Amino acid sequence: MTAPGPAGVLGTDDATDLLGRAREAAEGFVADLVELTSFDSGTWNPAGTRRAATWCADRLRSFGARTEIVEVHRTGPPVGPALVARLPVPGPGTVLLVGHTDTVYPDGTAAARPAVRDGDRLNGPGVSDDKGGVLAGIHAMRLLADLPGPHDGEVVLLLSPDEEVGSPQTVSLLTALAREADVVLGLECARENGDLVLGRKGACDVTVELRGRAAHAGIEPERGIDAAAAAAALVLSVRDAAAARPGVTINVGVLRAGTRPNVVADRARLEIEVRAPSAAALDEALLAVDDLVDAVAVGGVSGTTERSGSCPPLEPTPASRRLLDLAVRRGRRTGLAVDGALTGGVSDANFAAATGTPTLDGLGPVGGGDHSAAEWLDVATAPARIALLAGLVLDAGRLLAPQETPSRKEHP
Repeated sequence: MTAPGPAGVLGTDDATDLLGRAREAAEGFVADLVELTSFDSGTWNPAGTRRAATWCADRLRSFGARTEIVEVHRTGPPVGPALVARLPVPGPGTVLLVGHTDTVYPDGTAAARPAVRDGDRLNGPGVSDDKGGVLAGIHAMRLLADLPGPHDGEVVLLLSPDEEVGSPQTVSLLTALAREADVVLGLECARENGDLVLGRKGACDVTVELRGRAAHAGIEPERGIDAAAAAAALVLSVRDAAAARPGVTINVGVLRAGTRPNVVADRARLEIEVRAPSAAALDEALLAVDDLVDAVAVGGVSGTTERSGSCPPLEPTPASRRLLDLAVRRGRRTGLAVDGALTGGVSDANFAAATGTPTLDGLGPVGGGDHSAAEWLDVATAPARIALLAGLVLDAGRLLAPQETPSRKEHP
């Protein structure tokens, strides 16, 4: 392996070595993924996510990583534990890898739809979101463990059990580890075109309760105050509010009103999700929803709003763009073309980025069809993506951490 060049980045031979060893382990990656997806680990299956965390811990310890199973459950429906693994690596600085063991699939899915390989495509529950990404992180750490020393830096891997519901139990552990790190790399899988994820929208749920007055719909409808009509008007108003704001979506996912068709509806309930590309845009859109609910009170309807499940946006920063540049350059050295994408989906990388630590997501292999029976992973992309991830850990530790960390710590 070549020595670091003047800028501190390892040479082309380093990239070639990582890729070659990742290719040698390609069939092992596929076998691991088939095994890891062979059992259910839905968010509300704590035994399943515990089994996944233990399975991953065993693999990590086999090449020298220190592992800790962390009980994170405090309130609400029970979830399994998180896994934190630590591995010394060449170069200064601390890089946090973030993935998750939970899936969206109900118990019984793994047995009903076991992973099936068709050429380079592997179909199965969780192969893309996020077990393929989790294994990419583990296999990249294995490559780093075998590099010559000194190993003065550290890779920390966090696998959460509740990412699919917004990580309510794990977010405090996640943000604490992100604050201690110099760089965060998310293990969600790459976009279908191979892009990494530079930015994600923030999101917040809003529950709206409308109150009117019931009346007989045939005899004296004029004595009623129709909450259903107010709800319908509100749906159209929030749609227009979103259209007037670039990048903002306001989706009324659930609407319920009234009790019987011959009774003027005295109440309605709307469950709304608001997404926006920046914190300022998200706050402004949420205030707009509040104002629109106040506006439907004309005519006697009253309304209240309640917010929940807030997730900050992953906003591109100069430091995260520099991190993307490192990934682009690292990819070129192995013949892999990557770029940065902005997406509406959220992940644990959102919470990590909110701490001020430079964050880049989508470092897993190429996959798609998430949350559906058609979920797939292109296993042919795994070796190059694993080599890219391992190389980016080296590059980030040598370049980004020494220059970006002081300013980040001064301005958290």
